Parts: sequence; C-alpha cells; structure tokens
Amino acid sequence: MRLRLSTGIFFLCLAAWALADGGVSPVTRQDDAYHFASFADGRHDGNFAEWWYFNLVEPEQGVQAIFTYSVVDPTNRTGRGLSSVLAVAYVAGGPHQEGAYLPPDSFAASRDQADVTVGEELPAGGRIEVIDDRRYRIVGTVAGAHSIAWNLVYTRQGDSWFAADRRHVGRLPWEQMSWLVYMPSASVSGTMTVDDRVYRLRGARGYHDHNWGEWIPGIVTWNWAQYSGPRVRVAMGDFPRVHEGTVGVDFGGRRTVFGKSQYRLTHSAWRFDAVNKCWFPAVSRLRAESESLALDVRFKALDTVPIVPPLDLPILPLVYEQTADITGTLWEKTPQGEWRERTSFAGTGFKEYTSLTTVPRQ
Repeated sequence: MRLRLSTGIFFLCLAAWALADGGVSPVTRQDDAYHFASFADGRHDGNFAEWWYFNLVEPEQGVQAIFTYSVVDPTNRTGRGLSSVLAVAYVAGGPHQEGAYLPPDSFAASRDQADVTVGEELPAGGRIEVIDDRRYRIVGTVAGAHSIAWNLVYTRQGDSWFAADRRHVGRLPWEQMSWLVYMPSASVSGTMTVDDRVYRLRGARGYHDHNWGEWIPGIVTWNWAQYSGPRVRVAMGDFPRVHEGTVGVDFGGRRTVFGKSQYRLTHSAWRFDAVNKCWFPAVSRLRAESESLALDVRFKALDTVPIVPPLDLPILPLVYEQTADITGTLWEKTPQGEWRERTSFAGTGFKEYTSLTTVPRQ
C-alpha cells in the first residue's frame, strides 16, 4: 500500500513535538525534573508553563483516567500565576473532572528529578515521588461535585525519548516548548477512589510525558494523541500555526520518528460545545510515511471533557481531553520497494484537541 502524502499540505494541531532520532543522548531522570531555572531570564518568565501528565487504562473495570501536575508563571510576575492538580476519571456515571487550583507558591519541584508537590499539607493537592529511574509514585486528592483520590505507582516500560527540545510553537521567536515522553508505556498499580468507589489497579496500562516552555497562553494551540499497546506505541503532537510536529512509533524493538512533512492529520465528525461556543472533532485520522515505514491510525472519541484553566485572560486556552477508540495498521517497505503489512492494532487511548474560548468563567 502507498500513502499519498504531499509535502506542504500537512497540518495537525498537541500534548506538544520536535524531531527525535536514535542519535540523541539517552534520557536521564534529570530531564524529567523542573525546568524553570533554564528559562528564567527576566524577559518572559510570566509566560512560563510546565506540566507532568499521566494516564491509565484498565479495561476490565472500565476505567480510564488522566492526572496532571502543573505550574504557570511560577514567580507570579503577571499576578496571574497558578499551580494545579487536575484529575479526570472516565468511569461509569462519568466522566468526572476535578481540580485543585492554587497560588504558584503552593508549588515546589526538584531540579534533579521529577519530585513535585502542589498544595503540601492542604486538603486538596498532590505530589509526584521518584522511586528510581523506572518507577514513580503519584498521589493526589481533588474534590468538587465529585471527589477523586489516587495513590499509584508507574513502572516505565520502554525507553524514554525527547519528542521536542525547545521547538518554536508560536509566531514569536521566544515561544518555545519541550516535550519529553518519559514513560512511553507503563505498568500501573495502586488505588483510585471516585466518590465512594475504590478501584484497585494491578498492571493497568499507563503513560507519562512532560511539557515545559514559554508561549502566549490562549494563542498557541495543539493536537496530541497517544496509544500504548502490547506491540505498538504511538505518540503524536503538532502545532497548526507553525511548521512543527512529530509522530513517534515503537514497533519490533525500533522507534521511527516522522517529521512534519511526513504525516497528515485530518479531522471529521465535528461536534459543537454549546458551553464554550467551539467545535471539536469526534474522529481524527493520522497517516504517516517514511522511507521504510507507513502508518495509518483512526482515533474515534469515546468521551470528551473540555478543560479551561481559571486564568484571568480575555482569551482562554480550551483543551478537549478525549478518550478514544484507536485502530491502526503499520506497513514496511520490502527490499523490492513494495509495501507489506506488518501488523494491525486496536485498543483504547487518549487524544487532545485544543482551541480558544472567550466565554467568561463563572
């Protein structure tokens, strides 16, 4: 099979992106640490943002979840600094979204490894504890209309990789973001409690990545998607307004990275969000091709949760966090130049579609 991708008509919008290849230095636990010091120069410190993202899938109990620990404007130069812990539980009767939103001085993190605390000794908040290079414990409690609490250990499976290193994500030269896929796949064990129901997890499928940098919030948008199966792993991120993007595929003990000109993402089955006055896609299709490997993946949204951070801005970033039914196929080119199907895959994963909203927050 031959995928017809024409250079120059590619677009997509991430989880955040750059090119990675086998020649880069190995990732260490310090790469997953707090990075504000490397950006703090007094010029755009108020635009700095950093977050550590985790997800999990447990099909037998019908559980999916995401957890994010973040900080925006850590020194509160703009007066709009924010630290937060966010959880979305995709469970029966849900999905449920809850968060703890606190001043930036409620955030603390290490420059040596991903030890992160938000809201220490407060009723709501959370922390990340590094056990060793491959294992993290994440803990948190958030409550509102529903309560979500978790105590989970993530054990990394597969090699970490930099998907983006200070890539330009906006129109201005200083708008840069990095994206580290620290756990392309993970085994997750522990407990998650949603209201009064306790989910005991053992060997659930998980993922962890990490983004940081400086850009104008409410202007830079992205798409992102991730799938970790028993044989195939896919991570995708791109920005629609600039020529930056990357898709990484792990298969057969090898990682293939597609650059911006090597893939195409299309959206369809658009739905209208009446609260935020925005359209978002229910179906996305990714097709990518290198000299030796071709990929075709369909993402069909299952549940969608719109997230708007409580920032005092006229234009607010809007992130549609989606669980997705994912089906895909990989082809490999033979020495004779013919495309041969290597494997197909299917399962549940995650995707994001980002937009902007001017609807005032309540």
